[in-house]
Amino acid sequence: AIYGKSYCQAAKDTWTLIKDRGIEAIINDDLIGNVLTMGSLLIGVLCGLFGFLYIHLFLNYLLQDQNSSTLVIVFIIICFVIGFMMCVVITDSVSSGVSTTFVALAEDPDALRRTKPVLFERIRQQWP
Repeated sequence: AIYGKSYCQAAKDTWTLIKDRGIEAIINDDLIGNVLTMGSLLIGVLCGLFGFLYIHLFLNYLLQDQNSSTLVIVFIIICFVIGFMMCVVITDSVSSGVSTTFVALAEDPDALRRTKPVLFERIRQQWP
C-alpha cells in the first residue's frame, strides 16, 4: 500500500523480499502468536472466573436453583468469550507490530543497524 501496489502484488513482493533476505527463518521461529493466544485464553478464563465469583457473591440465589444452573454456565461462557475477544483485539496490534518489524528488517536492515545497533547485532548473530 505504501508504494501504491494492489494487495495481491504487494503480498507477492513482500513474500519474495522475505525469502530473498533470509527473514523466512526468523518468521518460522516466531512464537509471539502462540504467546498472545495463550495470554488471551488466560484472560478469557479469568473473566469467566470473575463472572462466576460475581454470581456467587451477589446473585447467590441463582446457584441454589437447579433450573438456573444452565443460565449460570451460559453467563460464565459469555464472560469467557468477551474477555478472550477483547484480549485478541488488543494483542492484534502487537502481532501487527511484529510483522511490520520483520518486513522492515527485510526491506532495510541498515535502518535497524543505525537506530538499534544492539538489537541488530543480536539478530545478526542468531540469523546471519
